[in-house]
Amino acid sequence: MSSKTVDGGAWPREVFWDYSVALYGRAGVEAACLELQQRHGIDVNLVLLCLWLGERGTALDGEMLARLCHAAGRWQGEVVRPLRAVRQRLKERISDREPNSVAGDWPGLATALRERVIALELDTEHLEQLHLARIVSSLPVSAAAGPALAGANLRNYWRFDRRDHKALRVLLEQSFAQAKAAELDAGLRWLDGAPG
Repeated sequence: MSSKTVDGGAWPREVFWDYSVALYGRAGVEAACLELQQRHGIDVNLVLLCLWLGERGTALDGEMLARLCHAAGRWQGEVVRPLRAVRQRLKERISDREPNSVAGDWPGLATALRERVIALELDTEHLEQLHLARIVSSLPVSAAAGPALAGANLRNYWRFDRRDHKALRVLLEQSFAQAKAAELDAGLRWLDGAPG
């Protein structure tokens, strides 16, 4: 995956990207991420970053999270989300197959175009992750790695509520497969007092 080329240039290898691709492929992770994204409009890349840094022993404070959110927010707003909207609209048009419409008359070509938009959207996410990884590259290992730190990073990133418990639990379980249930629970104990 990291050897993919864009306009003749190879993507640089990035541990955070490799981590994210592996984690996203685990049971329930994609659904959990999409649930959180749809409920809160959050950036899944930042959720994955919170987990990855928790696994590495790196705590995120408010100042660093503000910097990360600023860096990612503009890119998401100007590039990623518009591509996502195009992909979703193409899916709707292809499934409608309205007579005398582009997608209705050319469903195969419309489907191929949607597949290219999916690939572009994935590339925009990849590029964002490269940027986020560069920003955090100088952060020190500052705490005990594990679900508690990942949970603290997530809590600092977003005001999740009790409705998010199941999705966040899946993310912690899949990120820290060797952790005991009590450790996973401790990583989300802060949700006990959250609204929802």
